[in-house]
Amino acid sequence: MKKTVKTSRVAGQLEKMYRLLNARFFNGELPEVVISLKKTVGAYGHFTCNKVWQAGDERRYEINISSATLSRPIEETCATLLHEMCHCLAAEKGIKDTSGSGNFYHNRKYKEIAESHGLCVEKHPKYGWTITSPGLPLLDFIEEQGWQDLQMCEAVSLWDVIGTLPKGAGNGTAPKTKKPSSTRKYICPCCHQSVRATKAVNILCGDCMEKMEPTE
Repeated sequence: MKKTVKTSRVAGQLEKMYRLLNARFFNGELPEVVISLKKTVGAYGHFTCNKVWQAGDERRYEINISSATLSRPIEETCATLLHEMCHCLAAEKGIKDTSGSGNFYHNRKYKEIAESHGLCVEKHPKYGWTITSPGLPLLDFIEEQGWQDLQMCEAVSLWDVIGTLPKGAGNGTAPKTKKPSSTRKYICPCCHQSVRATKAVNILCGDCMEKMEPTE
């Protein structure tokens, strides 16, 4: 019997995240996939346009997350996973979301899919609408799930698995240091409505017309 290694535990956690993201952003429409962790040159991840894995009586797509990039903030890893899930949606619906002989150029159809599923999209001069970052819907979902406390790295297991350990605790030892979030939270001083942003912003509450204040 093949032993479960630390890398496979990380892949298993990514599979759990895939299912929760699927339910939240795709209404559970995406099929089960195989999550792999391999180093990819010049990319954070990739999606196989064909179902290359056999799982029992069915075939599955593969989503790879480059193992060399796992140390990035969890928000960025989630954005990469969601990026590839948008390709999965396009494949399932028969939408041609990439162009060119190598299928590397992300066209406007991909941009529309990504922006409607929790991502912000910028254009790369060579590869099109491929630069994705977490949008506010994704950032809010990450906060709801408590994922901002997760830390992944190559060949090392997660120290805080969703639903199994209290935040900041690790196998009965001293509490781990919380990984700082890459986002900022702003609160209206009047109605206490809150928003999150990926950088410092000057923002007004639309209801109270008061400047929202940053909070830790």
